[in-house]
This record gives sequence, C-alpha cells and structure tokens, in this order.
Amino acid sequence: MAGKSPGPFPNCDWRFNEFPNPAAHALHVTCVELMALTVPGKDVGNALLNVVLRSQPLVPRENITAWMNAIGLVITALPEPYWIVLHDRIVSVMGSPTLTTETAWAGCPFALLDFTACHQSYSEMNCSYVLALAHAVWHHSSIGQLSLIPKFLSETLKPVVQTEFQLLYVYHLVGPFLQRFQQERTRCMLEIGVAFYEMLQAVDQHSQHLHFMDPICDFLYHIKYMYTGDSVKEQVEKIIMTLRPAMKLRLRFITHSSKIETSSAAPPSSSTTTTSSSASAQPPTSSISVSSPSSTQHTPMSVG
Repeated sequence: MAGKSPGPFPNCDWRFNEFPNPAAHALHVTCVELMALTVPGKDVGNALLNVVLRSQPLVPRENITAWMNAIGLVITALPEPYWIVLHDRIVSVMGSPTLTTETAWAGCPFALLDFTACHQSYSEMNCSYVLALAHAVWHHSSIGQLSLIPKFLSETLKPVVQTEFQLLYVYHLVGPFLQRFQQERTRCMLEIGVAFYEMLQAVDQHSQHLHFMDPICDFLYHIKYMYTGDSVKEQVEKIIMTLRPAMKLRLRFITHSSKIETSSAAPPSSSTTTTSSSASAQPPTSSISVSSPSSTQHTPMSVG
C-alpha cells in the first residue's frame, strides 16, 4: 500500500519471474498463508473484514480507503467461502435499526451514505463502512463472483427490504456496478432491474409515506434508458400497475402503457365533464347579461 517493496520481495528482473511484480507475489503468498490456517474460511473472511469494520483505531484515517482496497484484493483472490461472508454483513446491516426505523435518520440519507464526506467529518456509521467495503470488494471481484449478486438480491435481500431507507441502501450498493453488468453479463443486468422493481413494490406496500419518490424514479429511469431499455417491459409493467397512484404517475413513461396514462388522466376528464355539463346547463340569459354591460361600457368610451 505504501508503494515500497518489503524485504522478502527485492527488486529483480520480473520479466522471467512467475509473478509480474512484487505486489502480485505478495498477494499470492498472503493468500497461501491464509488458506493454510487451521480455521474455517468463514472465520478468516470475517477477520479480514473486521480489520476495517472493528479495528478503526488501528487503521490510519487518511489511509482507510487503501486498507479497504487491500482487503478487497486479498479476499477476492481467495475461494468463495472466504469472501461470501460479505453478504452476511450486508444482511445484518439491512436489519439494523438505522435502516428499519424511518425516524432514525433525521437528515438526508444520501448524505449519510456518502462515506468520504462522513469519514472526513467523523460522522461515519457502520452502514456507510459496510457500503464502502462492499464497493471495494466487488470492484476487485471477477465477473463470475459478481454473477452471484442477482441471486443474492432476489433470494436474500428482497424478503428483507420493507422500508424506504433499505431500498435506497440497496440502490447505493449495486448501482456502481450496473455498467459492468451491462457490458459483461446482460442477463444479470436484466435480473437486477426486475429485482429493483420488486423491492419497490414491497416498500410501497409496507410504507405509509414515501419521501424520496423522485430520486427513486430518477434512478429507475436511468436504468431503463442506459441499460435495460424495453427488455423487462412486461415484468415491470405488471409491478408498476400495483403501485400507489403518485408513484404510478411518475413511472408512466417506463412502459408507455395506455392503461397508466388513462388512469392518471381519468380524474381530470371527469372534472372537465362535470364542468362542461354544468356550463351547458346554465340558461343563455347569463351570457346575454354579461355581454350587455360590456357593450354599454364601450359605447361611451368610443364616443368620448
């Protein structure tokens, strides 16, 4: 992390070496030593995550991102039992009172999920630490490792998501990797898009009020026009039709469905119908009485 070669890795001609550079050699021997430990891989993975999540006083604050990237490099180079524990940490954060209680966050949740700003102001929370560490780990993961995320969303996180804060946390968690999914695993991208709408449906059913409908809809429109297009139109349209009217009205351009447009335009049409009927029911004498004073007022002005 400091850019220096330690003693066991002297500078040499790496062109004919098994490893391309000292960093790759150090990563390989570190993984070998970790796999040689006489403890389960799950315990080793949790210990690696705890270096950042529970040993903050021992980690320099100015180098916290470098430590997270180092953990991401090491843990993704290990077999699945070592790095799959990150999913358990995410599930524990999703069930924490910070995300399940809507009154826990007095301010804007987008500011609290900004790890850099919170870390600099000494106001970071466990949810922001896990979010930043998950980004570091998934950034160094192969596409094969990332391919487990759609299953993780649909089978593990979707039954848990019931509040608006949990939904925003999931969007922050997976959002940075949508471009990679779209380029390398289009099928996974489509599955993630449908899972996002299914989570929104669950939140819409369990929440009495939604305070961040506009940012949520902006994110869903971004996914449609940048990644999925109309590939998930049929699945998404069925979900949108079950949402509350305010959310349905905001998402009416996702599917361009005539049903949504008709339902949203129905109240104004009924009001205009009643207005026109009431206007037609008025006697014609009212129009004459209105026009006659205007004519009498304009006559003296023209003469003068």
